[in-house]
Amino acid sequence: METYKQIVYHTGILIQHGIFNHLSEAEISLIRHQMIYGADNLAGCKSFFRLWRTGDYCRGISELQLLQKTNGLLLKFGEQLIDEDFLEEIID
Repeated sequence: METYKQIVYHTGILIQHGIFNHLSEAEISLIRHQMIYGADNLAGCKSFFRLWRTGDYCRGISELQLLQKTNGLLLKFGEQLIDEDFLEEIID
């Protein structure tokens, strides 16, 4: 499933950029395991979408760019976008 590969690839980029640094090493290990051995189906994709929503995208410009990319993928797959209300806190 090409969609699954795209989702896994994007999740790897998010991990690489520290979007999930608030998670423990054990949780990151589980995510990596799911990336390699996870179910190549809608349920597997949805678990990554839920994970993306827990990310910390408000640390800087590059994280905000990743949020835009993440929201673009969520939109492409018919999912609810990540709420951007926290941007008001940054600007204020």
